[in-house]
Amino acid sequence: MSKKNGTEPTPEEKKLLAAWRTFFQKNCKADFAALTTSEEDVWGFELQWSLLETHKGLGQSFLNDMEKCLHSGQIVIEEQFRNHNIKPRPVIRIVGISELHRYHLVDLRMRDRTRFLRFDAVVHSTSRAMGWLKRSAYTCNECTHEWVIKEALARARTKAEACPMCIRKGIEMHMKGAKREDLPDPRDIRMDLERNYYEDIQYVELFDPTCLSDEELPDDVPTITAVVSDEYVNQFSPGQCITVNALIGVDHLPSRDYIRDTRRILRLDIHSVEEGFSLHEE
Repeated sequence: MSKKNGTEPTPEEKKLLAAWRTFFQKNCKADFAALTTSEEDVWGFELQWSLLETHKGLGQSFLNDMEKCLHSGQIVIEEQFRNHNIKPRPVIRIVGISELHRYHLVDLRMRDRTRFLRFDAVVHSTSRAMGWLKRSAYTCNECTHEWVIKEALARARTKAEACPMCIRKGIEMHMKGAKREDLPDPRDIRMDLERNYYEDIQYVELFDPTCLSDEELPDDVPTITAVVSDEYVNQFSPGQCITVNALIGVDHLPSRDYIRDTRRILRLDIHSVEEGFSLHEE
């Protein structure tokens, strides 16, 4: 939804944006007031699922298309933070997800990919903090059009080939009989390094609480890789008991020895974390 290029939100997107605005106005005024003195760089803004699921279809929208729903919510909460002169960059974290989405790590299978689920988990180990290029930005030298490309974690960066606006304009001009030398060059583009968006992440190995046999952290235990981002980076340590709400993704086998290896492993893309177990006893 770029104002520079005249792209307007669809009626469905407008409805979603309006629902988020009324949600924040109704439920978060006190939270906004309390954050006006915060000096943090990033703030995980926690929202209770019980409030979200009953407000103008936001709950159903989240379950139907999590990325689209959170994108609209992010636009609105950033708008609210600016209006209240709040310094940190907000990240929406929905907590208290319904127990209907409860699952156990040991039961996860490939058929569960793309599902949004809730788990009790124990931290086994963590990687060092790192970053990744989440959105690459480009500018056309011919017509100054700007656009972004969403990248995929741990995958080859998408290569931008041409300016979509120049291609469209060139086709229109060609249909009207313009000479080839008069057509715009859609390949005259550059990556805009200043607008590239990088996200802090960390890999965390988790295991199911049922694998705990005593007070000590087991060495030989089946684990699953999870990815945390932003304010969650460097916040967890081995042995910590947590509840995670995550989207189930698929990743390459870390030990693959050839490029087109078809084997895959499951990965948890963690949306939110709550302290302690919500089901098991600690």
